[in-house]
Amino acid sequence: MKTLRYIVLLISVLFVFQINAQDVPKEQLTDKWILKIINNRPASELFTNKTPYIIFNFDIEQISGNSGCNMFSGKFNYGGGKFEAPNIESGKNICSGSSDETQFFKLLNKSSKLSMMNGELIFTQDDKPVLIFYRSKPLSSSDLIGVWKLQTIDGDNVKVDASLQIPTLEFNFPDNQVSGNTSCNTYNALFFLSKNVLEVQSLTTTRMVCDKMDMEQEFVKIFNGRMDINLEDDILVIRKDNKELLTFTR
Repeated sequence: MKTLRYIVLLISVLFVFQINAQDVPKEQLTDKWILKIINNRPASELFTNKTPYIIFNFDIEQISGNSGCNMFSGKFNYGGGKFEAPNIESGKNICSGSSDETQFFKLLNKSSKLSMMNGELIFTQDDKPVLIFYRSKPLSSSDLIGVWKLQTIDGDNVKVDASLQIPTLEFNFPDNQVSGNTSCNTYNALFFLSKNVLEVQSLTTTRMVCDKMDMEQEFVKIFNGRMDINLEDDILVIRKDNKELLTFTR
């Protein structure tokens, strides 16, 4: 009798889901999405080190994110509510803590129907919701307050000798100004922040000449124009075209 009641309840839930869920327009997918449920289990039970997330980039038709252990990216197709990303590539790190990365990739690689219900993004396979994500909260001025010191640039750890400084950035929201050090010179620029998309304009620096200018040149080249910015485990991450280019810590 209990089994019969469970089956009836499950059918009712799936029926309500199919009635209320709606296909998702592309413009509603452009934010960062954090995993909440995987195969009816809370993500927090399966991923103790880092919660998986995904980011869609429709300009280059690429999905990227973190699997709970490794960064990943890959091309995707999306149309009529149907999502396909069969060739996702990821890093090969071995991480501490619990991480069901294999199950996450298996579900993400399989063709899914995308829908939205109560503000949550749902991946459905064989008429069953298998992945449920919630939208990441946009960054605010309180999230970005303070001086941020560069940790990595284009994947390499930052190392400076006595003649240089570690590059920094600091946001001034009332004046829409961002400033800091490039390792050799100081800089100032205008910035605009909307839904975790940072636009840096009119960046100018002082004109000192140092023995080593490579880091400054690379930093200034990256930290200009339009970029994605996210706060991940107290690390400020800047990406362009879904590629991680700068990370900062306070």
